[in-house]
Amino acid sequence: MNVGREFQEIAHCGGQVIFNVTTNSEGRRLVQTTFQGSRPVPMALYAIYALPQGIPVSDLPMGGIGSPFPPPPVPGCVPVFIGSDSEGKFGFQCERCGQYWRARGGVTICPYCGVRGDRHNFLSKAQRLYVKLYCHRLEEAFAADDDGVHIIDMDAVADAAGKDVEKPPFYFAEQTQQKQFNCSACGEFNDILGRFAYCSVCGTRNNFSEFEDVIVPAIREELNQGGGPAGCLKDLGSAFDTFVGQYTEQLIQNRPMRSARRERILKMRFHDLASTRRELLGGFDIDICEGMTETAIASATRFFQRRHVYEHNGGEVDEMYLRDSGDTSVRLKQAIRETQSGVHEFANLTLRMARNLHRGFHDIYEPIKGPIDRHEVEKKRLAAFQRPTGQLDNPPVHTAKHQLRGS
Repeated sequence: MNVGREFQEIAHCGGQVIFNVTTNSEGRRLVQTTFQGSRPVPMALYAIYALPQGIPVSDLPMGGIGSPFPPPPVPGCVPVFIGSDSEGKFGFQCERCGQYWRARGGVTICPYCGVRGDRHNFLSKAQRLYVKLYCHRLEEAFAADDDGVHIIDMDAVADAAGKDVEKPPFYFAEQTQQKQFNCSACGEFNDILGRFAYCSVCGTRNNFSEFEDVIVPAIREELNQGGGPAGCLKDLGSAFDTFVGQYTEQLIQNRPMRSARRERILKMRFHDLASTRRELLGGFDIDICEGMTETAIASATRFFQRRHVYEHNGGEVDEMYLRDSGDTSVRLKQAIRETQSGVHEFANLTLRMARNLHRGFHDIYEPIKGPIDRHEVEKKRLAAFQRPTGQLDNPPVHTAKHQLRGS
């Protein structure tokens, strides 16, 4: 989690939107639109098409300098430039669940509810207001009696961030959330509320990478530094229970099923490996024990049952443990003990089962291949070449131009 940076306002990157209105020799009004900025902060830019009333209707792919824009999906649409915050990120908001997050720009999926859509469908409330004001200012520029330059000053917007001053009409700023991560599949940046989510660019969930790279190593480290094996075993069991619960929540949220079964799965606790395996296999064709030997499955079952004994029976063997664990080495009422090596074995087993669930989940909800393939190409390229690094003496000037014809 990003302790100390949660919910901080991030200023806009600044810059200026310039509408330069001219009249040609045939008496037709022309508007050339330029977005330029030179503030010493990261800056990114994308464009959308909007109706003149300020309603976003599609993304607008921008080519190189001088490249014409593709035609709009609806005649009369206006190209609208949207600048990033001062960290080069953009805020987005889901129309279905209403949740907000930040990313670098190429979003296709809500990280919270998983709904898919084009980028313009995920504009935040502040950005939608900006689009309306932008289109209104452009209309005013077109309708002006005389030729001239009309400016939307986003530098004033950036300067007002975090200050108790009257905000410009175009004011909006982004906000840090709680968990920032780069997707393990496509490498893209996400800044989300909470800890677990889909990557908003390719749709890969971050649960497994978080479990494998953060949660399990932290428990192993505690164990190796003298932490009690019983406590570490309970922590592993709880983490795996949460892991399975979050995947099943997504599975039942986006898959039709009878209400009775939905309720049963929602109320499940996943320390009973046999019933968990049966439910996932029967309902979703996901075998969390795929590739595991019967011996490994029996060991995992025993570890989960031991965790249940610690949680609910003070570490003393009860009849349920004797019945369900298959452990013949202990007697009723005996206090069980854990070893460091045993807990590491349990960690290995939970990782195998978590990987199986993650893979099975994404066999059903397939990630978008384009960003993942591009990331793989980039990783290979970076492995083959070392790019020189350096610092520019002067900040770059960013410009984007488009010319509109009017009657």
